[in-house]
Amino acid sequence: MAGSKPQTKARTILGNIPQAALELGADVAGVAPVERFSVEGAGSYLPTGFAPQELLPGARSVIVVAARVLDGVLASALEPLDTTFVYGTFGYVHVNRRLGAITYDLASWLEALGWPSLPLGACGVSRLDRAAYVEGRSLGPLRSLFSLKRAAVLAGVGRRAHSGLVAARQFGTRVRLGAVITTAPLDGSPMLEGSPCPPDCGRCEKACPMGAIGSEGVVNHVKCYSDMGRRGKNEAESLDEMTKQYPARGAVEGYLPYEHSAIDGFGNRMCRSICMATCPLWKQADRRTATPA
Repeated sequence: MAGSKPQTKARTILGNIPQAALELGADVAGVAPVERFSVEGAGSYLPTGFAPQELLPGARSVIVVAARVLDGVLASALEPLDTTFVYGTFGYVHVNRRLGAITYDLASWLEALGWPSLPLGACGVSRLDRAAYVEGRSLGPLRSLFSLKRAAVLAGVGRRAHSGLVAARQFGTRVRLGAVITTAPLDGSPMLEGSPCPPDCGRCEKACPMGAIGSEGVVNHVKCYSDMGRRGKNEAESLDEMTKQYPARGAVEGYLPYEHSAIDGFGNRMCRSICMATCPLWKQADRRTATPA
């Protein structure tokens, strides 16, 4: 049991978690004690999803990690190319898998030392609150199993940008998030203060092809999500659909009409995270250190 571990080993665990996350491949890492999640108004995202203790009984800390989306991937996403392969593969799928591996390995390392831990990876499970959407509530209609953005703010990994994305000091909004909930009593990282966005910037709002970002920074996630397709057909129906979607001839007409699996089998064919690609915060970022000061 964790309580039987020598104090010297416990101190080593407490002091090296963010560094361990970086060694496992994270670009930014921070820790939030679970007490921060119960403070009303803590951070800049409203509570959504389950609380840490609901997902893992006895939870004491949440470790948040961020993996960067490469500048070249987003530069390509801004080009008027008739394909979403680059961003779909290397701005989404690959980065999410990387976050899954980092959070699993970190949780495994903690469990080997006696602390039950729950890796969440990129935690992409969503639930729709239709009433919230119809009534225009700022809480937002789409909710994940666990709010990684709120956790990132509480762990000092970043701050809420106007686009609704988390802006890390080192990479701006060009990051994707993952988390580990653990029973280990870890020291919290300092939270970052203020807004990361320059006054009256609004580039993300102007660039969003779905008009999903409001002037007050409230994001309509249904608009943001509305370009996503879904499957759900039997074998014969899938064969017919795929014959139409992936014709032997027709590629010369352009990739886009037939590119239905660029983003993990769904096909976000319009947006390519333009809010992230146009955000100027990455140009101002300090990449010399990957842990919150």
